Amino acid sequence: MDTTACPHTELEQELLPRLHAAEQRRYRAFTHPPRRRTWLAGRALLLATLARQVDGVDATALRTDPAGGVRYQDGAFHISLSHCRDLLAVCLAHSSVGVDVEWLRPRPALEQVQRVYSQAEADALLALPETTRLDAFYALWTLKEAACKVAGVSLWEGVRNARFDLADSSFSPHPPFPSGAWRFMSACVEPGWRMALAMRGTEDLSQIECWRMTAPARWQRQELARQTFLQAS
Repeated sequence: MDTTACPHTELEQELLPRLHAAEQRRYRAFTHPPRRRTWLAGRALLLATLARQVDGVDATALRTDPAGGVRYQDGAFHISLSHCRDLLAVCLAHSSVGVDVEWLRPRPALEQVQRVYSQAEADALLALPETTRLDAFYALWTLKEAACKVAGVSLWEGVRNARFDLADSSFSPHPPFPSGAWRFMSACVEPGWRMALAMRGTEDLSQIECWRMTAPARWQRQELARQTFLQAS
């Protein structure tokens, strides 16, 4: 969802009073207006997504957990939320899940990739033509951030140890990432945007559906481009 799909003034008037008192206090503690807008729009998207899966969604049951993530009721759904610029993405699953969405913009890390990624990943990126290097950098970045969300580690703690081979569609977990079954999906949401999903387990991510909320209670199917699927090697 683009944040513009839900006008902020209306969300403050209609959604904010429905949230738990602790969540209302959390919102009011934000002093940066863009942070307020993104946070509240994310809750609106999450509640609308939950409403597609369950009846009688209770906004007061949506809470921020101590680690900064989001949970609903007794945790029947695993939830992951991501935002970049004005684009928000949320994922619901029955297993641990992570989602990340990024706009492809130049950043200093791209010029010092050997200091950010593993040596094998850096070598593979630097061997690519400059015209495709930025996209590949963000394909890796979103996969790594999604994996960090599943494992519950910070990006900077895990970015070098969640190791991917895009050519081989494989993932090699190194501590602090647990071994075992992992599944990933990488795709382009639209030109200039990368998204990745990560899950622990054997679920078939090819069955994932992607929908875009274009206005309150209005959805359209979102086709993803250049989908690729990866798993632990």
